[in-house]
Amino acid sequence: MNNKNSEKLKKIKNKLIAKKKLIISQLQKFAKKNKKIKDDFRTEFPDIGDHQDENADEVSEYENKLSVEHELENELKNIEGALKKTSENTYDICSACGEKINPKRLEVMPEATLCVKCSERKK
Repeated sequence: MNNKNSEKLKKIKNKLIAKKKLIISQLQKFAKKNKKIKDDFRTEFPDIGDHQDENADEVSEYENKLSVEHELENELKNIEGALKKTSENTYDICSACGEKINPKRLEVMPEATLCVKCSERKK
């Protein structure tokens, strides 16, 4: 790997690490870290009150937070996958088809491990 690619990869790693820290800080605002599973969080059920309307609010708030938690944890998983690929020198290679991932895609979404075609197939 030449020096230019090495610098580019270092910038990508730093961007991924910064994004990971941001997501973890967002998760910590409403969920607790699961000490047994890496990058897993547990949303706490809120205790707003004992009245029926308060109970409905609790359930609604919990469901919303749970949805956000799962989305952020999925992003963390993708970031971890991309960081692993940077260490293996396979960062810009699609995990599904083995083709190069468009650099513009990686610029916008550095955690992408699939090319656009494979990503759309997965949906």
